[in-house]
Amino acid sequence: MGKRQSVVVAGGGIGGLATAAALAGHGFDVTVVERAGRIDSGGSGLVLYPNGVRAADALGGLVGERVRAAGHVTADDEVRVLMDASGVVLAEEPIGAAGRELGAPQIPLLRRDLHRALLDDALAAGTALRLGTAVEDYLAAGEQVRVLLCDGATLDCDALVGADGINSAVRRRMLGDGPPQYRGYTSVRGRTSGSVLGQRSHVVNGRGIQLFIAPVGGDTLYWTAKITSPPGVWPALGPLGARRALVEALEGWYAPVVDLVRDADPDDLVVTDIHDRDPAPRWTDGRVVLLGDAAHPMVPALGQGANMALEDAVVLGEAMAGAPSVPAALEAYARERAERAAAVVLQSRRQGSLDQGAGKAAESRRNARMSSSGRKDSELGAVVGWRPRAGRPSAPRPPEPRAADRTKEGVATMGTPHVVLVSGSLRTGSTSDRVADWCARECAARGATVRVFTGAEIDFPAYRPGLAATNGKVAGFLDELRRADGVVLVSPTYHATVSGLLKNALDFVNDIDGPLPYLDGRPIGTVAVGAGAQGAVSTLTTLRTIGHALRGWPTPVGVAVAGVPAPPAADGALSPEGERLVQMVSQVMWLAGARAAAAPARPALVGAAPAA
Repeated sequence: MGKRQSVVVAGGGIGGLATAAALAGHGFDVTVVERAGRIDSGGSGLVLYPNGVRAADALGGLVGERVRAAGHVTADDEVRVLMDASGVVLAEEPIGAAGRELGAPQIPLLRRDLHRALLDDALAAGTALRLGTAVEDYLAAGEQVRVLLCDGATLDCDALVGADGINSAVRRRMLGDGPPQYRGYTSVRGRTSGSVLGQRSHVVNGRGIQLFIAPVGGDTLYWTAKITSPPGVWPALGPLGARRALVEALEGWYAPVVDLVRDADPDDLVVTDIHDRDPAPRWTDGRVVLLGDAAHPMVPALGQGANMALEDAVVLGEAMAGAPSVPAALEAYARERAERAAAVVLQSRRQGSLDQGAGKAAESRRNARMSSSGRKDSELGAVVGWRPRAGRPSAPRPPEPRAADRTKEGVATMGTPHVVLVSGSLRTGSTSDRVADWCARECAARGATVRVFTGAEIDFPAYRPGLAATNGKVAGFLDELRRADGVVLVSPTYHATVSGLLKNALDFVNDIDGPLPYLDGRPIGTVAVGAGAQGAVSTLTTLRTIGHALRGWPTPVGVAVAGVPAPPAADGALSPEGERLVQMVSQVMWLAGARAAAAPARPALVGAAPAA
């Protein structure tokens, strides 16, 4: 078997993570390089239109299911209320019926939920992450691309995907076409719970201001106010200042709309001047290609930014999986996408100008147009009717879950996996033991049954092959490994190379069923616990070696932590160490859930229960 081709994706936003999921799912070795120190997504909400929903489904993992579980799936009889600033209803747009006719619904959801679904799918498919680093430039290097990072390091790869946003460094190197263009209005975005507007979509028109409002599940609405303004004015106010100024600008408007803005969550307000670019003359440079906002930034008037990025990812995955060479694949992708993207960029620009109604006459024309047409936007059939190509090649992926297989939080588990966690520390109550317990609680919260074994309980140094015949504790441990759908190995870094742990692990599996099948493809998460960076690297290397030796499926996320993560902050945010552990647990759970779904029913496990 030949070496897998490597792809670096610049940017860990929606387009970058969707691309990573698509390419890793097709067997490419993918690394995402993200400027931020953590994968996160502000910006309140967005709407996946039928084209975006189809693209999410076509990624081949569980993104479509996760989107439906997390967001508000528009019902067939649902309407969007179009009104003027005083609350007079101009029309009721039948958005549910439109989705039924197109064969896929509109789904408003929080941006962070889409981001998390894409991240989990990308990790589960084998993507590696490099955080706190940005792609600054690239150089052609024969049959490869040399990617230059902001910290002075370089990465050599077979292809570079520039998904690094509207101010893309990859685009700057490829096209050098200057900064994006301001389009005359700014955006203030937020979310509000408990509004008397209820779980209905609204568009509210005022002079120089338009509010778009959509339900995103529970009792929460997300909203976007587009405000005609010179550049820089509203961003300079900061989130809270912009909210205050917007409430003042809405004086005299329909009261529930004013309250919606006034009561918005202050920690989730985003203020952005709106820019786009003219359609680009080309998207490729040999083994380098642009995607998402780096290729075709557009104003949000049609709500197509995220949807088009998802389409891009699906088409690029198809092209890379089926073309004879990387440059040919990238050219095929660009040919398929460029004309469509250009049309949507220009249509969005025109719609944005119509929406603002900045003067009295323009306001009257906009409201009259909505009233007579019965919809917010111009005809969108050609935009939202996109479908992936029929018969596209697909990588083997686990089966999608039934509705009954979801946890109460709406995250698909595909079955009830059993996860065994092993702490390599011989000291009872050690930091390693407490990290293992922390991971066990995360697994249990996601629907797994779990069992934690400590080094002191199993007594690794005393183990010898054959001991299970006379030692009940060892026999119980081996039985749990037989039943496990996933395994997490946690080791303190003071074991140095942990060579003894490797020997004992091999001894243990020889007692399961002989030298084969070992752990037979079970996913294995790895955690090194300790403050020393060099010790952490050595420990993670050895833990990965153990995973390969046991014929497991080691996850690409090897996690190093100094200790047990701090409790979440008041806003629910985790510490960086907590984020890293959650990423590892998410991936193990995804793969273990797939294994559990494919396995025959098993008897209940004695003593297997969620960790306390």
